[in-house]
Amino acid sequence: MNVTTIIELENREVEKMAGAKLVFIQEQIDANIVETCVDCFKYEGSEDCLDTDDAMQKVFDALKANGLIPEAVEDFSYEMPSCERLRKDVYEEQDMPQKVVLSFAI
Repeated sequence: MNVTTIIELENREVEKMAGAKLVFIQEQIDANIVETCVDCFKYEGSEDCLDTDDAMQKVFDALKANGLIPEAVEDFSYEMPSCERLRKDVYEEQDMPQKVVLSFAI
């Protein structure tokens, strides 16, 4: 039997633990619909991008160090929800997906 734990995090919490900001990209689905998803993480004041897998490993390690994930857990998965929305001329922060889900099994 596996027991799966899901941890839901706000974008700002993930950014703080990863030490970098989420970078969103938008893909045009059709003339009126745009899909928004995470491209990478970017260090503040730098053009260098941190791969999403590496950033989420940092988040996993931080949660483990804080005791939220047991030491015995070695593997995890994550989901960064993308969203499809009606196309707008100007996108604001609240238009971007706001939750990241990390899960692991014991």
